[in-house]
Order: sequence, then C-alpha cells, then structure tokens
Amino acid sequence: MADPLIFFVPSNRTDKQGRPTHVDGWNEILRAYKSGWPVGATLERQNVHNVAAHCKAAMMRKRWKPLVVPAIVYVRFVETSRRRDIPNIYGGLKWLLDGLTRPRGKKGGAGAIVDDSQRWLAAVYPSVIVDKEHPGVWVRIESADED
Repeated sequence: MADPLIFFVPSNRTDKQGRPTHVDGWNEILRAYKSGWPVGATLERQNVHNVAAHCKAAMMRKRWKPLVVPAIVYVRFVETSRRRDIPNIYGGLKWLLDGLTRPRGKKGGAGAIVDDSQRWLAAVYPSVIVDKEHPGVWVRIESADED
C-alpha cells in the first residue's frame, strides 16, 4: 500500500482580534447563500481553492502520486472550543472533499482523488478535537485498495 498523504489546512476565519477561530461550516455556507447566490458561490470557491492549495503543496513536498483507485479520507477538524455543533462543523466536508478532487471547470481541486462520488470515495471518517492555538483541519488520504 502506498504511503498516505497527510496535511493540515489552517483556519480561514478569524475573530475581532485577528486570531484564527475555525474552518467554514454549514452555518457559514447557509449565511452566504442567503445573502445571494454570487456570495455563496464565492465563499465556496475560496474554500475549495484554499484546501486545494494546501493539498497540492503537500503532494509536491512528498512527491505523492494522485490516486486512481478508490480512496479513504480521514478528516480531523480542529476547533478552538466545543461551542459549534457537530453538523455545523461537518458541513465543511463539502468543500474539503471538492478541494481534493480532480479539477473540473471552475472547480479547482488538487487532484489527489479522482472524485468525491461513492465510486471513488470508499469512506470518509470525520472527527473533531479542540486546540485553542491551532484551529483548522488535518486530512489523511489513503488508498482503499490493498496491494
């Protein structure tokens, strides 16, 4: 089995003092789309490109080849506190997985996995931990096929 790809995507949100707080989740996407379709689409595109940039950098550092077989993705959201509920946090899976896929049109994924469909994504294992100083998301991608 090939080595897994492991990387960190730092928080894209800050508080009034400029400290990182969390990665966008369900509430942020709903609020953005309620403001108007262009606002929501822009927020989604920013998040996808952010994930893709960190994934591409990790792929280059490790000289990791994109998977052409089904993948297993482990996602560990790092929150500053336990205030946000789990469904809100896990809403961030949408752009996280989009950021890992092959690029299509304006969707600028990193290409680490073929697609986030059931055919190419064997499993996603999300979890949440608390670290006040380093919020973001840890991602681990590995092949679902056993060599």
